[in-house]
Amino acid sequence: MDTTSLFTAALQLPDPWRVSGVEFRDEEDGRRELHIAIGFAAGSRFPCPEPGCGEAACPVHDARERVWRHLNFFQYKAFIHAGVPRVTCPAHGVHAVPVPWARPGSGFTLLFEAMVVELAKSQPVADIAEQVGEHDTRLWRFIRHYVDEARLCEGYTGVEAVGIDETSRKGHRYITVVADLVERNVICVVPGKDSTTIKRFARDFMDHNGDPDRVRLVTCDMSPGFARGIRERLPNAARIIDKFHVIKHANEAVDKVRKQEARGNALLKRTKYLWLRNESNLTGLQLETKRSLQRQRLKTGRACQMRETLQDIYDTGADRAEAETALKRLCSWMTRSRLEPMKEFARQIRRHWRDILAYFDHPYTNAILEGLNSVIQNIKTRARGFKNMDYFSTMIYLTCGKLDLSTVTT
Repeated sequence: MDTTSLFTAALQLPDPWRVSGVEFRDEEDGRRELHIAIGFAAGSRFPCPEPGCGEAACPVHDARERVWRHLNFFQYKAFIHAGVPRVTCPAHGVHAVPVPWARPGSGFTLLFEAMVVELAKSQPVADIAEQVGEHDTRLWRFIRHYVDEARLCEGYTGVEAVGIDETSRKGHRYITVVADLVERNVICVVPGKDSTTIKRFARDFMDHNGDPDRVRLVTCDMSPGFARGIRERLPNAARIIDKFHVIKHANEAVDKVRKQEARGNALLKRTKYLWLRNESNLTGLQLETKRSLQRQRLKTGRACQMRETLQDIYDTGADRAEAETALKRLCSWMTRSRLEPMKEFARQIRRHWRDILAYFDHPYTNAILEGLNSVIQNIKTRARGFKNMDYFSTMIYLTCGKLDLSTVTT
């Protein structure tokens, strides 16, 4: 088998395409590149490229030279050169024929694009661009294309439970991430963290055959913007305040008490995590230190007991009625405690009373989103932040969206 036949077989070219030449070229920077010429036999005919046209043997009108970057051949950059034929169809006139190794308008082969998209799942695009010797803007262009195409194939008809959480993009600029709590994947990414983000999610949800009226529950934090947006755009959904966000606010209240008390008690300095961590996560020495401090009847010790009581309610509450009774007792205790941060936390619970108790009817949390958020933060850290919102959302969909890219990259 000669070289051209070997490369024709390796590229899996269908008739009438054939490799007509292969050569190495020396570039100005001293590197060598592999250039593969592809052509077709004189007199070849091609189907009309217009959808629905049955003309299968259109004559070639002319050909226009094109070049595509291909996968490296060993350590050498490889390029494909071909004259792309334009055919004359009796019904549709002159049109360019799509080539089998690249999508229309791209300067890269399908195999090159598929490789980069796969690498982008685990590497920053800037690093990939450096590895392959291309500008990252060119790579982003087709990565976004494939992610957008794959999302067009996504359908959310049966989605009834979603989780909503925000994360920072750069500085104080935020994005809101929506996940399917059953399938455990990201289904929507929108900028901002107010009620308009829920409006944009609902519009995108309907574009993918989702029905906002069929969403029966939403987990989120205590954001009033989210609450308003859910009422307006997801009218039949029960709003569930995520229990981890409630406990987070309890921890913040406990730490405020500790900071206030530490101003007059040096024993409390550098003891923050003794009070905020679960006792099962403390070492033997840390647990002994905490017990010793608790015997001194500290305000921080009382605040910590309140936070632990809240956790017990979540861990042992058998049903809504039992949890409601226990939560009333806890709020009463905090209100009478003369610890202002705990009193404010009790008022916060009462403001969101119904949505906090909804957890005991529907025990869903944002744990899935917290896990996805760690992946998202890792993406942001690897890329050293994203100035472009489209790039950031593309990477979130690519890594956390469970997209079926095989339908659009082959």
